[in-house]
Amino acid sequence: MKEIKLGVLGAGKMGQFHCDFITSTKGLKLIAASSRAKQLTEEVREKYHIRVYESHDELLKDKEIEWVVISTTSSEHTEWAIKALKEGKNLIIEKPIAETLKEAEMIFNLAKERELKVTVHQNRRWDRDFLLVKDVIKEKIIGEVYRIESRKTGFSPGWGGWGAQGMENPWRLKKKYGGGFLNDWGPHLIDQILQLKGTEIRSIFGKAEGRVWTKEVDDHFWAEIVFDDNTSARVEASNNCRIPMPRWFLIGTEGTLEISGGQADEWNTARIVKEWKGNREEVTIDITHGELSNEFYPRFVKALEKNLPLPILPEEVLFTMKVIELIRVSSKKGESVSFNTLP
Repeated sequence: MKEIKLGVLGAGKMGQFHCDFITSTKGLKLIAASSRAKQLTEEVREKYHIRVYESHDELLKDKEIEWVVISTTSSEHTEWAIKALKEGKNLIIEKPIAETLKEAEMIFNLAKERELKVTVHQNRRWDRDFLLVKDVIKEKIIGEVYRIESRKTGFSPGWGGWGAQGMENPWRLKKKYGGGFLNDWGPHLIDQILQLKGTEIRSIFGKAEGRVWTKEVDDHFWAEIVFDDNTSARVEASNNCRIPMPRWFLIGTEGTLEISGGQADEWNTARIVKEWKGNREEVTIDITHGELSNEFYPRFVKALEKNLPLPILPEEVLFTMKVIELIRVSSKKGESVSFNTLP
């Protein structure tokens, strides 16, 4: 199969991660990138030896590019996704795909109409901590798991400025850019829970609030999810925890699993404890891994080579977006909401 030719629209901090992933993945060829920040264009050109456009529209006009990776601020994902589809480009969109469920549906509907493909970069599906959790549940290592708690908590002054402009423009703290923890970490945590538990959700009770870093968007959110089988899950993300909570905490009928929390590169230690009739067994597992997994792109290549479904499916993305919207609805109402609240 010939190399798949990609362009990265938005060559800021996350965009350059995508450039790194693409250039290190067999079967992919990075053709070009774009950035409206002039100070970045020369840096990116020299680093990757590619064409770099100072206009996103110019990148979309590049006939050599087959797939466009959209890595702008969250608020611009829908605008550039629609423009790219109208130019005949297939898409990989950084999470969240859009700011609303309606916008996400619009993107997928247009792609279907134009016979183009769209997927979302949900790279956290291949983190070592998550893969261990999947195995523990599947193999019933701690019995039947009836409670799952998944959190990303810490206290990082640099979170708001995680981008090319740093704290000069801390876009994650601003509503106009689609900032906030629910947009940032919600897609990852919710996608992982749905991979573990499926989609038979009964109700959601959540809260999203700005307490420390900003009042425009949330710097802390949580949601309690109750499933039809009477099991439950909690997802929570906060930049306000001076003492991080565990990344994972699972309760099963025969034991408990805990994985250390903090920043992504600190999710390194898993502890499983089982106790029954006076006998206690404890196992510690080293699951050290880096900040970001690069498994998405090899799976993307394999899917195209073998004509398989893309790594992240439209229905999975839309379901995650629905859960995010229901968390917002619940937070606004201050009460639990039925999953059927939204069509």
